[in-house]
Amino acid sequence: MPILKKEQYAEFLHNYYIEHYGEKDSDYWYEQPAVNVWVFARDNKIITLKSHILNGEVTEQIEDKK
Repeated sequence: MPILKKEQYAEFLHNYYIEHYGEKDSDYWYEQPAVNVWVFARDNKIITLKSHILNGEVTEQIEDKK
């Protein structure tokens, strides 16, 4: 199974973001740590979205902003 392309990760991550969080102008976006990872802050939380490198499945991790 081949590794996905950068554009495919962006599509999976964007779709997950829209479906689960909705677009919000007040979201603060951090620099992308990897091609398959998006990190943003909302409501005093830091949310990390990660797209699996082979199948694109998105997982999330939520932490309190310190």
